[in-house]
Amino acid sequence: MNALLWRAEYGDTGRGSRVSNDIVLDKIFNAPDASNLRVSQNGRSLGFIRWEIIPDEVYFGGTNQPAGRVESIMGYNLVLDGRLNVESLQGKLRFTLRSMLDAGLDWQSVNTTIDLPPSTWEFAASATNRMLTVKHDGVLGQWERTTPLGELRNPVALAEQFAGPLVVPLLKPLLSPSVPFGQAAGEPIALGFDWVAYNDAVRFGSTRVRIYRIEASLPGDRVVTILVSRVGEVLQVKFPGQLEFTNENIPLKKSSLK
Repeated sequence: MNALLWRAEYGDTGRGSRVSNDIVLDKIFNAPDASNLRVSQNGRSLGFIRWEIIPDEVYFGGTNQPAGRVESIMGYNLVLDGRLNVESLQGKLRFTLRSMLDAGLDWQSVNTTIDLPPSTWEFAASATNRMLTVKHDGVLGQWERTTPLGELRNPVALAEQFAGPLVVPLLKPLLSPSVPFGQAAGEPIALGFDWVAYNDAVRFGSTRVRIYRIEASLPGDRVVTILVSRVGEVLQVKFPGQLEFTNENIPLKKSSLK
């Protein structure tokens, strides 16, 4: 009987049973606490990232409802802050991202600041006017430019507009082989991004704790693995190339996956 219960909960393939993506997303977007993540590569510390999602809650009114009871959620505020050591540029990159999403998780606005001395970049986009505004202050001068969001489908033309033709050759190695170099602006880029969620567990000492595991597929048969607690807190993110984000409050490196 115990074996049957284990298979029903975790499956018998070593990957765990599938979980609805919507269930895991709901947990992540309604997590009670922020996730403070340490960034490392090959065991070497690179910096930190703080991830938090704040629901825009509407409370019940009137005298017949309990105080503070949530009636509905109008949307979410996604907050992302971080500081990373960029060895290739011999400097520290600081960034902030603020994004507003509606209740259906469709984005409404995005504001991002990237500070990489001696330059600062500011990005702002709105779903209302479908425009992207970029401000720069630094080695490329001080300027502000605006372009339709549709231009994001053509990274080559966008790079020429914002950074000049000298930057374009640097993009070619980053593009998927299936994406023609210099494709038309109206043709979308196929990212090949897909993800699935599973039941899983980690062991802290003698205690076994149930979690969710997300596997996101990238081009080239690469996979990003994300471990999420049952209340939606991000525990660990593993990227190709030994790049890891690990929750500083959870000693995952002293535990073993089961």
